Amino acid sequence: MLKGKMKIELTDVNTGRTQTVTEHNMVTNALQEIFRPLGLAKDPSKMYESFAPYYQKLLGGILLFDSEIEENPENLYPPAKARLVGCAAYGQQNNTTGTLRGGYNQTESELNLSERYMKYVYDFATSQANGTIASVCLTHVNGGFTSYGSGNAEYDTAHPLGVQVDAGTLQYVYSSLTGASTGDHFSGYTKEKTELLFLLDRRTDAAYYFRVDSDTRITIIKRRAYLKTVSVLEEPRTKKPLLEETAISEGIDVSGNIAYNFDPATHSLYIFSAAGYQTQAGGEFKVMKIGFGTWKATMHTMTNTAEVALQTNGLRYAFAHNGFAYLKSYGSPSHVYKFEIEKPANVAQLTENGMSTIPGFPKIAVNGRIYYENYDDILYIANGETNEILKPENKKLLSASSYEYSYTPVLDEPLLYFMSCGDRSAPGFMMLANYLATINNLSEPVTKTADKTMKITYILQEQ
Repeated sequence: MLKGKMKIELTDVNTGRTQTVTEHNMVTNALQEIFRPLGLAKDPSKMYESFAPYYQKLLGGILLFDSEIEENPENLYPPAKARLVGCAAYGQQNNTTGTLRGGYNQTESELNLSERYMKYVYDFATSQANGTIASVCLTHVNGGFTSYGSGNAEYDTAHPLGVQVDAGTLQYVYSSLTGASTGDHFSGYTKEKTELLFLLDRRTDAAYYFRVDSDTRITIIKRRAYLKTVSVLEEPRTKKPLLEETAISEGIDVSGNIAYNFDPATHSLYIFSAAGYQTQAGGEFKVMKIGFGTWKATMHTMTNTAEVALQTNGLRYAFAHNGFAYLKSYGSPSHVYKFEIEKPANVAQLTENGMSTIPGFPKIAVNGRIYYENYDDILYIANGETNEILKPENKKLLSASSYEYSYTPVLDEPLLYFMSCGDRSAPGFMMLANYLATINNLSEPVTKTADKTMKITYILQEQ
């Protein structure tokens, strides 16, 4: 069992006076989820590589937010309304011009094995982490690199936002390793043939796909994932047996170019369709929301009210999250527009903070934040609450990414995603490193200004 105590010391550089705040934290279920076995997939060597030594990597990042985060063990990521004010990472100094990240105090930090505690000490200069601080949380060391974005972050290639948890032994789109014509966003699809992966479910040991059978019919396909069950008669690496098929025709219109994603926030598969490679202002595109389990489809015909042409080709051109659709303008520079799916007249262009165009496409969405990545591994974070786009220090989602990976969510498990890139070798499961391992809300928020330095001491005691 872990118990934590945190102390903030704000020192006025003009008067020398110090304001001290001490709080106790709550430990979330993040650590429990990280160490939960992943059946035949989780690789101990990858876990050690990504997370050990645990006190350095697993808990070696710190995040400061401007608003409280509900102290609920299930809150593994902050809501989009919580803005990142500051951060720091174990063993790292901030030698960049970015103003959010502080530095690790090697002298005062201490690992004490006899008394079973780790003391993390982080220092912030007058120019760093200025603003209101209402909550302080521990995270993975890579999460301590401005992982929720800022307007002046500098990219860091050594600390990706995603960390790998297995070696990719169980593949779900590589055709020769599934026994079917399976694919993803990278591989593309052939109508009436390709099964496109959109969700994994550990509890039922299933991988879910959909196949476009015609303009007005799709089939949901459920295959054995071999995460928790074993057949002595089948080879789990080269075949994913068919479990169930469900045909859907009511509410379906996939007559044009399609894009798709599963949104964990609404437990629904979204399939977009548009007539051409671009949709002009005033033109129409369609969004189908298909509820998980019921497989009931609801179709929305949407008018492009953005007054610019939208890009509507490729399997990634649109992304649904929290009841909104995100599409990019056609041409260069590219901007992101957010449409309310049930009220398409409600449209907003997201403000770019520190960039002038948005390359790539959305790959992952968590709690109102959408992560955009392109083949050059440039990573941006769109905030659906504040309608702005920020740049993290983490330049990429995965350090080994050299393809346009697809990231397939795992049902009701916000930490896990399966990475794939068609019939190419893939690294398997990953997780976002900016999780909340602890939540420590301040009794009263404090404000750091440019005339103050700050020291944060965070002690984790193992009991």
